Amino acid sequence: MDLEFKTQGGDICVKLYGELDEYASRTLRGALDKLIETRNMRSMTLDMQGVTFIDSTGLGLVLGRYKKLRGRRAELLLKNVPPQVDKVFGASGVYTYIPIIE
Repeated sequence: MDLEFKTQGGDICVKLYGELDEYASRTLRGALDKLIETRNMRSMTLDMQGVTFIDSTGLGLVLGRYKKLRGRRAELLLKNVPPQVDKVFGASGVYTYIPIIE
């Protein structure tokens, strides 16, 4: 799993690439938490376009960052969610908490 991010004002967009599984989640959790803890942000957008697979660990990673951001009064957003990831997010109720943007 690779990631790139860019900031614009108080907003950060994180582009994810690869499989969001248990192995990738361990590494990614630390990188995302460091961004959340060291930056004063209004929102973090996860651009999922490059994600080819997600399992329950990846789902937990996304929901955990949602909770962490909410605790800091910031918002988590999703964008470019591919069909295979959309299926997991839809079945698990992620969209109840985390909106998709264009």
